[in-house]
Amino acid sequence: MIKKILVLTILLLLLTPIAIINGQETSTADLRAANEAWNNGNYVTALRSYLRLLQSQTGDQFVEPIALQTGELFYTEEVTADGRVPRLSPDGSLIAYETGNAQAIVTRLIQVAGERTVVAELPGTGAVFSPSGKKVAYLKVTQNEELKKAQAALDNASAQPPARIAALQMLNYLQMKYAVVILRDLQTRQETELQTGNLLKASLAFVADNDTVYFAGAREGETTRSDIYAVTRTSAQPVAVTESEGFKTAPVVDPAGKVLLFNIPGSNPFPQPRSTGQTQRSQTSPQAAPAGSQPTSPRFGIIDLASRKVTIVNGTAFTLSTDGAAVAYVARTGQENSLIWLPIDGEAMTLLKTTDRIDAPAFAPDGQRLVYQRMTRDDWELYLIQRDGKGEARLTREIQHDVLPRFISGTQLLAMVGEPRHRRSYLYDLTTGARTRLFHNNTVRTISPEYSWMASPDGLLVLIWAERDGDTVSPERGVYLVHLDRRVTKAELLARLERNLAAETSLQSEGQRIYAPIAADVRRVVEQASVNRIFEYEKALFDFDSKHITRPGNRKAAEYLFGAYKSFGYEPQYQCFESRTALDGKTCNVLATLRGSENPELVYVVGSHFDSVTAGPGADDDTSGTAALLEAARMLAGHPMPATIIFASFTGEEGGLLGSREFVRRAQADKTKITAALNNDMIGWANDNRLDNTIRYTNAGIRDIQHAAASLFTRLITYDARYHRGTDATAFFETFGDILGGIGSYPVLGNPHYHTATDLLETINHQLITETSKTTVATLMLLASSPSPVRDLKAVNYYGDAAELSWAPSTEKSVVGYIVTYGSDSGPIKRLKVGAPRVTLRSVKPGMVVSVKAINRRGLEGWDWSRITITQPASANISTAK
Repeated sequence: MIKKILVLTILLLLLTPIAIINGQETSTADLRAANEAWNNGNYVTALRSYLRLLQSQTGDQFVEPIALQTGELFYTEEVTADGRVPRLSPDGSLIAYETGNAQAIVTRLIQVAGERTVVAELPGTGAVFSPSGKKVAYLKVTQNEELKKAQAALDNASAQPPARIAALQMLNYLQMKYAVVILRDLQTRQETELQTGNLLKASLAFVADNDTVYFAGAREGETTRSDIYAVTRTSAQPVAVTESEGFKTAPVVDPAGKVLLFNIPGSNPFPQPRSTGQTQRSQTSPQAAPAGSQPTSPRFGIIDLASRKVTIVNGTAFTLSTDGAAVAYVARTGQENSLIWLPIDGEAMTLLKTTDRIDAPAFAPDGQRLVYQRMTRDDWELYLIQRDGKGEARLTREIQHDVLPRFISGTQLLAMVGEPRHRRSYLYDLTTGARTRLFHNNTVRTISPEYSWMASPDGLLVLIWAERDGDTVSPERGVYLVHLDRRVTKAELLARLERNLAAETSLQSEGQRIYAPIAADVRRVVEQASVNRIFEYEKALFDFDSKHITRPGNRKAAEYLFGAYKSFGYEPQYQCFESRTALDGKTCNVLATLRGSENPELVYVVGSHFDSVTAGPGADDDTSGTAALLEAARMLAGHPMPATIIFASFTGEEGGLLGSREFVRRAQADKTKITAALNNDMIGWANDNRLDNTIRYTNAGIRDIQHAAASLFTRLITYDARYHRGTDATAFFETFGDILGGIGSYPVLGNPHYHTATDLLETINHQLITETSKTTVATLMLLASSPSPVRDLKAVNYYGDAAELSWAPSTEKSVVGYIVTYGSDSGPIKRLKVGAPRVTLRSVKPGMVVSVKAINRRGLEGWDWSRITITQPASANISTAK
């Protein structure tokens, strides 16, 4: 018996490793399957698989890969939800950021260690720390009547240039005029106003003595020069350390306090305010450069602070080594670019000479290497080189731009991927070659654009300025601190996955529910989509070359679009208007209208601009959107919706949103009831194997409909951002408010060919355009078939804990009633239906949110809620969708 037990025990011990290995292999296969589902956009399946893996006996080994797939690996904390220009003190112990509106800007100093204690609130901007971190200098602007009038003029200015430009220029000028430089001792909390006379002031910098402050300044009325000045607590007046014609700005002092570097811009950093008329003229006829102004070649200056000797260097993108012993910069001569190493006390040495563009050099901590970005073909890549010019090595091979590299340790780089409006930070390990995403908002759908980054001296913290909520419309941006020495725990990751699974499940089920009454009809329509037709439209428009309003291709493209719409059965119209910059003195939008069968007075607009930049044909920007628009118009031709749909091909977007602004101007003048608008722009470039794009919206109801449209009827994977800036959607937002949806690229403007001559047809994914066109059609069919948001929702009476609400009757003929929901965040949400545009609710309390939407006879609900927050009896805070 004992012998049998011994044999069994030995067998068990022998078989256990095999079982473990088999279990590990199974888990690895499960992870691969989950990643496959994620990459295909099957997020519910992927999230459920990730949860099972993490909850298994071997779950710990999957924390890192799953964390990186679904968001952040490193612990990130929010410093503030509303901050600007964040920076760390030289010793990394303090964070400074600006907050508040233009009339009450403060710079807040926060302690990094412990409880994020507020060390100081400074009533000003432009704060800089002394090298010791014990003092701070900043620009304080005290409000006066002149500044108040300028702020009021800006607040009341038209959203369109040139009035807003003139008002903003005046306000900036007055702030530089009335600013005073304040020196604050952070230990004693004493402040001293430094004597700067009547100079215009900007760009502060400390020197190594922790007492002298340098700034860029100019005399009022001066148009040919600005200088760098020095001032201390005991100075009776500032001392100019540069005395020559030309502009100087942005002083930087080396850590040892031996030299100061300054930039020499090509235009006046202290521009005199212009009148509106002057601003208008400047947009079409640039002013001649004044006598003594800078040449077009970039330059910077180096000042020996002991001798005050000034050396002017022909170069750009200068950077100081950590010890201040050397400067690196880029010199450009004709088509040739050189990377230069300049010891402060020695002769310059050329490390690299090439016809490729190079930029943004940065020193390694030991000063023995440089990292920089180089454009070898169409996009920026990162390279490393030794100080003797040898051993150049390429670090990245990313299809998007890799930019702004900097060392955070001897073996680690921090760098960015993407275009300025959607950059993402990554860590690069120079030992292993691994690349790790640094920052994310840990959601599945919403993007989080980043704008600035700064690492602590020890490289363990990274301060990031970003829109973590994906909202680029509101002025608030967040400040975040990433802890590279702390990774997310399994419990934190599990909570993230549970949140995302709940959100994705809700998004899918709600999408199926709202589309159910018309799903079969939508499928019949989108099945007509043809990638061959998409390419046909693209090729025809591509062959017109540049379609900028100054080029013949603009008129040819308009004629082609007119003919295409007519061939689909529409009666298209030219919407022409005068433009001083257009080739023929005028340019035209092209419109096609699908008249509504029930409520033709309600209008849904879907648009794309067909013009391009002068440099090239704009295959992605925006022939891609135009091709999708044409195919959408073809699919819906002869299939009218209850409301009217206008297909709008806009001209002049690249000239300043000219066509969309003209369309909106006429719509407003004609009292056209624009109910919602979709704008598709740059939808044809794919950065990888996925068919994905970004929903760019201001209305959350439209956003969710577009997610549902993509997932139910197409192969398109969709992300989202509250975004309209710089697109034709802006014209609609400024006039009609939060009525916007539409689709753009993912990542936003990630295409490295953006606004270049290489934006060619061979870089385009035609199936991606086709899927986006199908998503647009499915979106339009639901929007134009559903009730629009109710208007004028208000609380009219209170009776104890009861509230009577009313709203304007819906204009859609098919509306048969209304859905009302109400409740608090902590309690259940109650839902009821009413037949008339009023309701009395019981057991209401302050803070409860009441939401209302209409429902029609087909069972289609309104595409967005109108909401009201109950405040106190006899009052309420209204939030009504328009």
